Amino acid sequence: MIAAAWTVANLTLAFVLELVAVGVLAYWGVRTGRGRIAKALLGAGLAIAAMALWGMFAAPQASFSIPAAAVATKITVFGGAAAGLWQLGHRTATVAFPVLVVANLAVIHFGHLSI
Repeated sequence: MIAAAWTVANLTLAFVLELVAVGVLAYWGVRTGRGRIAKALLGAGLAIAAMALWGMFAAPQASFSIPAAAVATKITVFGGAAAGLWQLGHRTATVAFPVLVVANLAVIHFGHLSI
């Protein structure tokens, strides 16, 4: 019973971290763009690109089962979010976010949870 709750909690955390990464990328795009159209295109474009990459390579039921591409996608999306946090001046979140991501992925990988 406790093991099942632990599994659900870690998989839920993984999903929340993915959503946070996409949100941070979109927020960074909106804050970085110059002009309304550029802000909208950059914010939406980064979020859409991250979600498309994730769906193709890193999702549990990804379109393509290429382990190296899944790792590269996770590094790109989570790393991009961390870089966005840094550029936006959120230094504590820049450190805490990737630490939490790595810890969660380690628990999932070494605990053999399905993701």
